[in-house]
Amino acid sequence: MSPVKQQCTYCPPDRHRPPSGEDRRQWELHPSFLAGLDSLHAYSHWVDSVVLPIAFQWIEEHKPEVYASVPEDLRDDVGVVLAAAFRLVKKAATYEKELEHRAIYDAELADGTLDTSKINPVWTAITRKIRACTKEAHDRHAETLGEDKE
Repeated sequence: MSPVKQQCTYCPPDRHRPPSGEDRRQWELHPSFLAGLDSLHAYSHWVDSVVLPIAFQWIEEHKPEVYASVPEDLRDDVGVVLAAAFRLVKKAATYEKELEHRAIYDAELADGTLDTSKINPVWTAITRKIRACTKEAHDRHAETLGEDKE
């Protein structure tokens, strides 16, 4: 089940479903294409199972303000409700501070002074491992496939 909104309530997905590429025969599609599909599926599952429940908890806590701008016939439209909530969030002081932090982040990134050592260390470790394994697998077959090792 995909995420659904009914009666102004979020219904999270029921369970983790296998990636769409998992049911395909492995020899039919390019491995990078399948890896991309699998990654998009994992990201979508994370959004549906983790991010949206947080967003809809916030919406529930601010229901009168959020739904004040949502037409009655669109109260179960996820996109419309999230847009209404985001309009409120953008007016909050916290969001203004986040924009200021973004400007500092962008400046530090541009001038090379940004310390990224504490930014998402787990995701960074996973990404590095995935990229290293992917490169190793491609390098192992690069000559056969006529690819340059980079």
